[in-house]
Amino acid sequence: MTKTEVLKKLADQLDLTQADTEKLYDSFVDGATTLLARSKGFTLPGLGSFHSEVRPEHKSYNPHYEQMMMIPPKKVVHFSQSSTLKGEINEENDE
Repeated sequence: MTKTEVLKKLADQLDLTQADTEKLYDSFVDGATTLLARSKGFTLPGLGSFHSEVRPEHKSYNPHYEQMMMIPPKKVVHFSQSSTLKGEINEENDE
């Protein structure tokens, strides 16, 4: 789904205009991004939890130059699904 499709569906479900829905959506994304940038995780009940951590520097093979190179440290986001979501996904696959 594209952002526009998500906003249309949310606007219909919440009985809001698309402009108001986009403000809510953007506000949520900004808040989540800020938390993750500050290395603070958060949980969305029924969906899962998000947290960020720094991936340490490591060696990797570069096939273009055919040599090993060092990959610098990098902050990455991890998502852990809730047991509720896991159950919902598995139920749909069983049908």
